Amino acid sequence: MRHRLLVLVLFSFIAGCGRQPVAQVPVEVTREVVREVTVVRVQTQVVVLTATVKAATPTVAPPLEPSSTSVPTATPVPTAVPVPTAVPAPTAVPAPTKAPPLPEGETVPGRIMRTIRVLDVPNEAEGKEVISADPGTTVDVLYRGGQWYQIQGKSASGDTVTGWVYKDWIKIAPEDEVRLQTNPAPLPVLVSKIAQSRSNGYEYWSGTVMNVGAKTAYDVQVEITIRGSVGDTETRAAQGVAFVATRNLDPGKSAKFTVQTKWVPSDGVYYDYKVLWTER
Repeated sequence: MRHRLLVLVLFSFIAGCGRQPVAQVPVEVTREVVREVTVVRVQTQVVVLTATVKAATPTVAPPLEPSSTSVPTATPVPTAVPVPTAVPAPTAVPAPTKAPPLPEGETVPGRIMRTIRVLDVPNEAEGKEVISADPGTTVDVLYRGGQWYQIQGKSASGDTVTGWVYKDWIKIAPEDEVRLQTNPAPLPVLVSKIAQSRSNGYEYWSGTVMNVGAKTAYDVQVEITIRGSVGDTETRAAQGVAFVATRNLDPGKSAKFTVQTKWVPSDGVYYDYKVLWTER
């Protein structure tokens, strides 16, 4: 549109100049033509600027190749460590000589530590007193039975008395104690309190027996006897006996028992027990 307006002005100008001297017209026309050409160049530049620019193809970089890794220098083999000289084995220390067991019939000395009751069986709860002993009394120790020792001593009247004392009641030299042997005979003894219960007119007595001897005790039984008195005469009100659960008791073994007796409803009665067995 701008191009057409310029042309129209040009022609109008030329027509008006027809009245001017001829010598001046070419000069002015020439100047205007030059200006027009300049405008055309500007338009051409505008067209060039609005042209779509074609995107340049990016240059593809060549792939990088890793540099060759240098081969590591081989590690030198360490110098072999010299084997230490073998230490000579220590000379074996000979085991201490064990004292021979106590021969049959011999005893070792023991000293009573406090005032005690020497019992008929190795059981403080159920044992019966054979004799009492004062601190410092010297006795002969015969055998071991569990944690108990069977001892022998003289009474004040000069009689020989045999019974059992607990390990804390007596002092025995260590070299003598190791020589003591277990009682060589079967020795089933009551090792618990006797529990009592009643049912249907009967009384039941139960507890535990252990063989603290060195041999098997066969046919082990427990006998319970209920006693009373009429005047000065002692009577037997009831009695019962039963085998223990394991009838034959090996050394160190224990077994339970339950004995049934008639119920004697009287305050003037008492009971005692016996452990019976046979030796083969």
